[in-house]
Amino acid sequence: MDKRVKNVIIVDDTADNFGGTAQIAYITAVVLRDRGYNVVYFAGCGPIHSRLDGFKVVVANEQPFLESDNKVAGALSGLHSKKSYERFCALLNQFNPDDTVVHVHSWTHALSSSIFDAIADSGFKVLVTLHEYFLVCPNGGFYDYKKHRICHLKACSAKCIRCNCDKRSYVQKLYRVVRIALQNRSIKRAHPKFCYLSDFTYDIMRGSEFDDGMPCILPNPISVEGELSLGVPSEKNGYLFVGRFDKEKNPELFCRALTSLGLPGTLCGSGPEFERLRDAYPNLNFLGWCDKDVLADQFKSNKALVMTSSWYEASPLVCLEAMFASGIPSIVPETCGAIAYIRDGVNGLLFKNGDVSSLCEAISKLEDSNYYEMLCESTRRLLPSLQEDRSYETYANRVSNLYEGLYV
Repeated sequence: MDKRVKNVIIVDDTADNFGGTAQIAYITAVVLRDRGYNVVYFAGCGPIHSRLDGFKVVVANEQPFLESDNKVAGALSGLHSKKSYERFCALLNQFNPDDTVVHVHSWTHALSSSIFDAIADSGFKVLVTLHEYFLVCPNGGFYDYKKHRICHLKACSAKCIRCNCDKRSYVQKLYRVVRIALQNRSIKRAHPKFCYLSDFTYDIMRGSEFDDGMPCILPNPISVEGELSLGVPSEKNGYLFVGRFDKEKNPELFCRALTSLGLPGTLCGSGPEFERLRDAYPNLNFLGWCDKDVLADQFKSNKALVMTSSWYEASPLVCLEAMFASGIPSIVPETCGAIAYIRDGVNGLLFKNGDVSSLCEAISKLEDSNYYEMLCESTRRLLPSLQEDRSYETYANRVSNLYEGLYV
């Protein structure tokens, strides 16, 4: 059957391909182009990454709102950017709503919710992938960045508004409360179809004013370069942390657990906490930022990947990268999006968020060679189904079907 949709406009805050959301926006553009769609990329700011060569790219603004030289103008644009609205309308006017879909990945940093007014005023169908929680939560994370813990307050309730949870300041928190009120008014006008990354992220946002009780789940795709190298479980040694060195990723929990157990550990990544932790834990191996080849070697040599995020991380793909590269299990907190595919005692272990004793208990289980070999074997049995579920082809099929369904 012929597709009705011929053109897709990918919308993301940035064209520089930096960060997980930008990566998925780029992958979406690539898989759709390979399916024969005419794909256009509309970004909030540049620079335009070379990976987007061959695509028509339209950039609305020169920089993210927070980096504006005129802080007041930047703040006002962050609430509702006239420039984003006008440039997006100009782009949309070149297409026909009857055969063109808009697919939004992010908008809060360099576009603003004015893009939804442009979509509504131009009459286009729109799909929104919710990579974070900005649809519901003012700071986008359901996380208290002052106390470094998950926030369980009802978003935008009186208690929420009074809570000084923002990473920057309470004034910034109040600004974001205003922004989300304006944002949701614009979003309602566009009547988008929302896609959640997993049942986990839907449960976090369940009951919002946009929840119709029929969630659409659209998992992020992943492709790992190189062939699967399983290796011999008995020859693997040590535990691996991969991620940014900040309070939300909580790498110190990894350091404390491995130090307490007297086991070898390796940390790959960079960030504000890197030097402090490297100096505080000389017993561990700090590699800094690692390219794909170095990461692949670490996946092959370590017994397991350990995630320690203290927030509701929406869609961590590093556990899948580790599994697809070397078949190793992962140890993850029970409050992160990895539980969408990490099954306790099957292809990994779960522990209590922020609890070093619980993490030590999980790691200790893998020091039992018989248990570890069993877990590796069950992890490897799941690989074919996980690889198919997260493949680019499966993702392209899902997205194409969703686009066509917007016209039903």
